[in-house]
Amino acid sequence: MASIFQNCEAAERNQNASADTFAAKAERGNDLGAHITPDGAKIPLVRVFEEFISAGDTVTGSKRNYEASLNKNIKPYFGDRDLGSVNPADIQGWLTWMREQGYEDSTTVVRYRILSSVFNYAVNREYIARNPCHRVKVKQAKALRKSKKKIQIPTLEEIGRLAVELPEQLQLLAWLMCGCGLRIAEALAVTSGQFDFEEGVLYVDRQIVADGENEEPRTRTQRAHTRGRGRALRIRHLKWRENDEGREVPLSSSVGRKVQEHIKRHGTFRIEEGRNRITGDYLFTNISRTNIMSLAYMDKVWGAAVKAAELSRSVKKHWLRHFFASAALSRGVAVNEVAEWLGHTDPKVTYGMYAHLMPEAPERLRSVMDSIFEELDGPFLGTAAQPSRSTARTTCPAPSSAVTSAASCRARCR
Repeated sequence: MASIFQNCEAAERNQNASADTFAAKAERGNDLGAHITPDGAKIPLVRVFEEFISAGDTVTGSKRNYEASLNKNIKPYFGDRDLGSVNPADIQGWLTWMREQGYEDSTTVVRYRILSSVFNYAVNREYIARNPCHRVKVKQAKALRKSKKKIQIPTLEEIGRLAVELPEQLQLLAWLMCGCGLRIAEALAVTSGQFDFEEGVLYVDRQIVADGENEEPRTRTQRAHTRGRGRALRIRHLKWRENDEGREVPLSSSVGRKVQEHIKRHGTFRIEEGRNRITGDYLFTNISRTNIMSLAYMDKVWGAAVKAAELSRSVKKHWLRHFFASAALSRGVAVNEVAEWLGHTDPKVTYGMYAHLMPEAPERLRSVMDSIFEELDGPFLGTAAQPSRSTARTTCPAPSSAVTSAASCRARCR
């Protein structure tokens, strides 16, 4: 009995000590602005991940990516581990495990960022005091450099050969992607009302996605077709944009003529507002012209066109968008302008992806600076004899607004 009592007493002391330790951490956390929920750290990581997915107004496509990361990367490695038991060493081991599984560095960086967002969510919910991912070094810059090396730019000849192998009513897609920088989902959702041929502008405000709501099945066959899918085709406004917000893309006269020729030859397909639909006269439909084009079917059509074109490499749809960006940047168009036309919310994304495609940028800068300084007289460039002190005030060159000011000019001449 005495030993049992002693064990109980020891257990109580341990519990009190743990409570005191937790209270001290919580108090310190409060001082730092990081509050801790007593039972928050005991919640399984998987459950917090699922809570993170269902929280907020994340678009369906992103939720699906989060679910894939949870099922493929989190559950197999962390299992039923509690949230508070995961430390930086565990995160580092998880990254190593993903590389051993054959994931590219760029993929591990994306998965790491998702998990870090989950831990940030847990910190904001006061489940834990700090994010263990913040103490792990991830070579994100190296992964970005590797991904940039994989960017492929198709030639105009390749685009032309590929376009003619597409079905005639879909050939315009290739020119909208390479001539206006549209994503395939945006190009498939283009309507005649988005073009202003007089001003030379294409207004991009919608896209086709495969995350719509299926109608309630009524028959056994319909139930079989919709079971486990929940991914009906949907026309939606652009991702990360307000419903009435889009972007204006310059429309060249050559692409504009192709659009007008397409409408004259193939007409448009009228769609009214309804489930998964936005009103408009759409330029592209399925082959039978009974519905919008399926993204999955477009993949098959594109693959067949690439094969028929007998190209030396398999040109991807997204490469045509790279063609647009590289053509603009290599000819001196400002990065922030190209970012806006591509739909990038931050020009840093555009620069990070395409900066290596602008090797002549330093030479352009040298030419610009030379043209500016050539307007100045000898004293600034050291090419003429220096004036004597007695004549310095009378030989001061006129101030140039591009280089100096009147005040600095006077200071140099004293």
